[in-house]
Amino acid sequence: MSNATIPVTIKVFEHQTIRIGDLVHGIAFTKSLWQKLAIYHEQHQGKYYQLVYKGIKFKQYVGVLQIGTCTIEILPKIDQLLEGDTTKWQKVLLEMLDTCQFIKLDTQGFGQVQLRANAILTTYFRLFLNEVQDLLKKGIPRQYAQNEGNNKFLKGQLVLPKHLRHNLHQPEQFYTRYQTWQEHHLLTKVIHEALKALRQLYLAPPLQLRLTQIQIGFPSPPPYQWTPRDFEQLLQNPRYQSYNRMIELARLILMNFSSDIRYGQHQLLAILFDMNILFEEYIFQQLKKTSGIPIKISRQRSIPFWQRRSIRPDIIIERDGEKIVLDTKWKILKSATPSMEDLKQMYIYCQYFKASKGVLLFPSTRSEFHQAIATPFLDETSRIYCQVQFINVINSEGQLKSNIGQEILQQI
Repeated sequence: MSNATIPVTIKVFEHQTIRIGDLVHGIAFTKSLWQKLAIYHEQHQGKYYQLVYKGIKFKQYVGVLQIGTCTIEILPKIDQLLEGDTTKWQKVLLEMLDTCQFIKLDTQGFGQVQLRANAILTTYFRLFLNEVQDLLKKGIPRQYAQNEGNNKFLKGQLVLPKHLRHNLHQPEQFYTRYQTWQEHHLLTKVIHEALKALRQLYLAPPLQLRLTQIQIGFPSPPPYQWTPRDFEQLLQNPRYQSYNRMIELARLILMNFSSDIRYGQHQLLAILFDMNILFEEYIFQQLKKTSGIPIKISRQRSIPFWQRRSIRPDIIIERDGEKIVLDTKWKILKSATPSMEDLKQMYIYCQYFKASKGVLLFPSTRSEFHQAIATPFLDETSRIYCQVQFINVINSEGQLKSNIGQEILQQI
């Protein structure tokens, strides 16, 4: 990678289309970048965005793609009628990831300086390097391996049956079972691989310097072919509970790093989140703050629906003996009228989960849709209501609301 290459960040919004030659906030979307994204699109069966004629149409996934020194930040956006403020939505996305515990923000110094460019990816990299540095300061946990065999001196535990069998005519030998310290074990192997992956990506100079310093002090095991099972094994090990955040970050880096595909001279890293799932998790976390007597907030397990298919609403609210099904929808409605598909889905949820009311919760930045009245389904056998509710997730200062759970409960 050439040190002379100037890093650039292209900021776009979900569902936005950009084409070759377009200037996105002063940054050109090039044919070379489009070709590299086309390769990644093919490898992932078109999951994250759609290829259009000489361009890319993004889907509901938000986050970051980095190819060499070019970073594409895909930001959420509620109101498509207004020009998007990338700084505001970048901060909203970071705060939402923090609330959902997908990232842990540094509360000190979290301001406009950090949000100018590449903040999402830089935050993840910085957190990972912080965790590894803390590991080195505390000391890498030791791990011992069980060994047994003949030795010229007695160490460990004498295995008498095998000693008699092997050493009847070798009195100078001792067959023992003993432990040896392993410098290179699973934890050091996967962290080392994640550090190697970062070395192949573009990092801002301060992070690049920190990475170099950490690699000098970190053990260098031989090359290791990691598997997803390695991370499950580490996260389930009680000895490594205090290192879970570092392990999760290493997994995020390695599992989203395309080391098997060359994009010119550079590799590709993608950290993307389905905005529908992120919105659901955010609302659930906010509602959980209000849970307790007499309100219970829970996630409902899936129940069988037809053949091998099942259904699961997003959130169940139990209050004063009433059960309410709440389903989040991260999409824009031009009026307070949901689709027939959403209404049918809500009716089925209420029937199966014995709820008296279903609430379809949509995001909005327009105040005229915030008030909604629960309306009954025209069903003679049961009295089930459906309510379409709009919630503004951003306060007047352009920040993510911190009291949105109580606001939702008051409106429904």
